[in-house]
Amino acid sequence: PGRPGGSHNFRPGGGPDYGYRPHKAPAPRPYRPAPAPRPYSRPMPPAAWRPYHGCPRVTGFFGLNFGTSFSVSLRFLFNNGYNVTGYGNNVVYLTDLNAYDYFWPDATLYYGDNGLSYSELLYSTPAYDMARYNSIYASLVARYGAPVSMTTTPYGGRVTTWFGYDNGYITLAFGPQTAVGGGTRYYTTLTLGN
Repeated sequence: PGRPGGSHNFRPGGGPDYGYRPHKAPAPRPYRPAPAPRPYSRPMPPAAWRPYHGCPRVTGFFGLNFGTSFSVSLRFLFNNGYNVTGYGNNVVYLTDLNAYDYFWPDATLYYGDNGLSYSELLYSTPAYDMARYNSIYASLVARYGAPVSMTTTPYGGRVTTWFGYDNGYITLAFGPQTAVGGGTRYYTTLTLGN
């Protein structure tokens, strides 16, 4: 009598234990890009750029705001049916989700000292095909206006960036990369960050 019955999935002093123990990253899917050799660096707006009246806010994605803690994010993602395939070391791996009216086979959320800092959504093709990039570009222009910067990269790639009023940014990139499973694939990558 007086002892909690039923489920024993609670941590002492803390609410439900959703299994948020350190996990290794999932086995990489063969079409994910091989890890970049250098650390990520957020894009910076041009020195002369200033937010304009009506400039959009980029505050988060998937219902998570930038700055959300790792554990709160995991709870939200699990409770809302996202396919979390692994997490740990301030990274959450997701698969098979919809964002910006498109299906994305892979996504990664990255966390820093101040919580959620940015995400990457990935889609790849075996051959040079900018159809998805062009379609998402048109959608982002319709939502956020003209991009602040657009750069052409080697091998016909592109990097296009929008900056928001609140220090947030969106980067849409296309270009070749080596895949984990070997060979070159062409990636459309949508990054949202703060």
